Amino acid sequence: MLKLDSTLLKFNLPEVISGREGQLKGVLQDLEKRASDPNDWLGWLTLHNDQKTFSEIQNYADSVIESKKFENLIVLGIGGSALGPQALLQALHSPLWNELSSEKRNNALKVYFVDNVDPDWTHNLLTELNLEKSLFCVITKSGGTAETISAFLWALDNLKKKLGDNWKDNLVLITDPEKGTLRAFANKENIKSFSVPANVGGRFSVFSAVGLLPLALTGIKIEKFRLGLVKAYKDMLESKNNLNSNIAINLACALIYADQKLGKKINPLMPYSSHLGRISDWYVQLVAESLGKTPQIGITPIKAVGATDQHSQLQLFAEGPLDKIIFFLKVAEFKHEFKIPETIIEGFSDLAGETLNRLIEAQQKGTAQALAQKNVPSLTLELERINEENLAYLLFTFQLMTAIAGSLYGIDAFNQPGVELSKKYTYAFLGKKGYEEYLKDLK
Repeated sequence: MLKLDSTLLKFNLPEVISGREGQLKGVLQDLEKRASDPNDWLGWLTLHNDQKTFSEIQNYADSVIESKKFENLIVLGIGGSALGPQALLQALHSPLWNELSSEKRNNALKVYFVDNVDPDWTHNLLTELNLEKSLFCVITKSGGTAETISAFLWALDNLKKKLGDNWKDNLVLITDPEKGTLRAFANKENIKSFSVPANVGGRFSVFSAVGLLPLALTGIKIEKFRLGLVKAYKDMLESKNNLNSNIAINLACALIYADQKLGKKINPLMPYSSHLGRISDWYVQLVAESLGKTPQIGITPIKAVGATDQHSQLQLFAEGPLDKIIFFLKVAEFKHEFKIPETIIEGFSDLAGETLNRLIEAQQKGTAQALAQKNVPSLTLELERINEENLAYLLFTFQLMTAIAGSLYGIDAFNQPGVELSKKYTYAFLGKKGYEEYLKDLK
C-alpha cells in the first residue's frame, strides 16, 4: 500500500527512533487507550469499526443516485469540512467529472464546493446552477460556522421560494450528533442528516460522514476506504514490537529531529501526481492547525506539486534558506501509460518513444537527488497505486504522524485556540451579541 524511502534524509532515522523507543511505545499505547473515550479527540482512529454508518451512507447515496432526481451536489463547508472530500474527489475522479454526461457518470452527481465567503464566487455558483436539480450538503461540526451558515441561509431561502413545501428534499445535513443550532434545526424539521462523532475533530473527520457522503454521492464505493483504515489501524497496533515498520512514527520523528536538531521548520509535501495535488492542501491544514501552537516549536507545512513546482518553488527549495525538510509522494503504478509519439522534429528525438510515466518518475528521483546535493533532506513515500484503500491508508498515516508529533512536542494536537480567537473577533466586527469585550479590544 505505502512504502517509505528515507535514504536522502541526511540523518540516521532508525537511530532517532531507537533513541525514543520507550517514549514512542508509550505514545502508541496512550493513543490506543484514548481512542474509545467519547470525551477525547481520538475517535478518528477507530472510525473503521462503525460499519453501520458506512452502510447507511452508502445506502442513502445509492438511493439518491437511483432516483435520478439530482444532477448537482453542492457542498457547503469550510476547512476540515471541505478539504478532505475535495482531496479524495480529485484523487479518484476525472478532472472533467462535472463536464461528463449523466450516462458517463452513471447518474452519480456532479459536485461543487462553497468553501469561502467570496461574494462573487458564491453568487455565480449558487445562481447559475439549477436549484431544483441540486442537493445541498451542509457540513459544520459545531453547527454554527459563520461561513457555512451564511451560504446555507441563502440556500434555505431560495429552496423555499422555488420548491415550496418540498424544500427539505434538497437538503442533507452533517453536524454534531446532539449539540449545536444545526442539529436542533435538523431534528425540529425532520431533515435528513448524518453525524460527525463527538470525539472526531474537523481536520480529522475525512473518513466520517464529512468525507464519505460527498464521495458516495459521486458514485464512489466507500466500503473500500473502510478496508484501508482497517489495515492501517492493524499495522499501527502491530508496530509496537517494531517501531521502524510504522511509517507514521518515521515521519513524526523525521519532522521533530529536523526541527529541533537541524533547525528545519518548513515542510513541503510534494506529490508527483496532479490527482494527489489537493492532498497537499488537506495536509497543510492538518499539520498547521495541529502543531502550530507555540512560538518556540512547530512545523510550517507547504503545498507543492511535482513536476509543476519544479518550475516555480524548486529554486527556493534548492538554493534558498536551508530550513526545509521535504516529503515527496510518488505513485508506483499509474492507471494509464501515456506514450510520447515518435517525431521528425530535430531536437525532440530524445523524448520520442518515452512515456510520461517514466518521465515523471525520473523527475521525482532527479529532484530528490539534486536537493540532497544541496544539503536539503527529504524522504519519499511511494503509494502503490491511487485507489480507495491506499488513499485511506495514506491519510490515516498522516493523521497518526500528526498525533505522534504532537505528543513528542508535548502539545495538544487537537485544539485550535488561534482559530477560535479569529472567529470571536469576526463576530465582534459584525456586532454579534456576546462579543462586546472583543469589540472593545478592536476599538
